[in-house]
Amino acid sequence: MLKVAINGANGKMGQELIDLVLKNPELYELVLARTFHLENNAIPVDSYYLTLPLTTEAQVVIDFSNQERLEETLTWSLKNKIPLVIGTTGFSSEQLLKVKSASEVIPIVHSANMSLSVNVLFEAVRMIARKLADYEVEIIETHHRYKKDAPSGTALEIGKVVAAARGHDFDKVACFNRIGNDNATRTAEEIGFSSLRAGDIVGRHIVDFICDGEELSVISNINNRRGFAMGALAAARFVTNQSPGLYSMQDVLQI
Repeated sequence: MLKVAINGANGKMGQELIDLVLKNPELYELVLARTFHLENNAIPVDSYYLTLPLTTEAQVVIDFSNQERLEETLTWSLKNKIPLVIGTTGFSSEQLLKVKSASEVIPIVHSANMSLSVNVLFEAVRMIARKLADYEVEIIETHHRYKKDAPSGTALEIGKVVAAARGHDFDKVACFNRIGNDNATRTAEEIGFSSLRAGDIVGRHIVDFICDGEELSVISNINNRRGFAMGALAAARFVTNQSPGLYSMQDVLQI
């Protein structure tokens, strides 16, 4: 039985994880559900968990909090040598370096998207980007109105997969703005991003490979958060058996 601590328990992903863990007592034990801003968002778990201090009883920490909580999450995990799964997105380059540094001491799985199907999509996009090397690429992502970062971490990861597959520097080929006459003309290597925010859409990503005369679209639709929670728990099972290092969901899936 895996002893799980959940960081960011009052968020939507935290609630989904708690529900999945408590419904599978033969596989998991919830030893800590750590929450922030509880007064604005109650969670469906016994308040006993919320009064617990950070505990070394946990075998793994799953973090779906926010960017501002990264420092304390890393500090505590490092102090207690507890493996970490990070599903939070929107980190700065400096924060990502801190994650990388921490992974030299403890095993960490960090992914822009915990969905198993989305991570298979990453692999499919990598293959297509190589085989259709001359096709133009546009990435369109749609999320609910409350999502804070844009483009989404998943969309950025897709773009990085395409750029790496073609041997390009992502920062040089990514295009986030075509406003005005000077920005409208497209270059061949460019990877275009479009972000839509509306309604309660959990996550939709479309990757278009386009040339004159034809188009290939790869589409991922996430209809609820259960798949993210399942992927995070798969990552939790994986990371507890690893040596220090920075791992991805591709490592978890062995693809």
